[in-house]
Amino acid sequence: MATKPETRKKPAGDTTRTARAVAHLERLQEAKGKRLVVDLDAPGREALEALQQAGYGTSQKEVVIKALLHAASKVTKAA
Repeated sequence: MATKPETRKKPAGDTTRTARAVAHLERLQEAKGKRLVVDLDAPGREALEALQQAGYGTSQKEVVIKALLHAASKVTKAA
């Protein structure tokens, strides 16, 4: 009985994802940034969408960063 030569399966999906993720996290660390994953409840999601639609930021990321910086400046001034 003849055996088939072993063939390698092609990887499915994006094979560079891990390398890109590592590079992204390294750039973030060099910039002294921090990755943040946030689960929003319904009111939080609605507020985020309303701010973005009102032009507060062009992306959800930009809206969150601007809102955090704005809130932090209020706390700093009040202290």
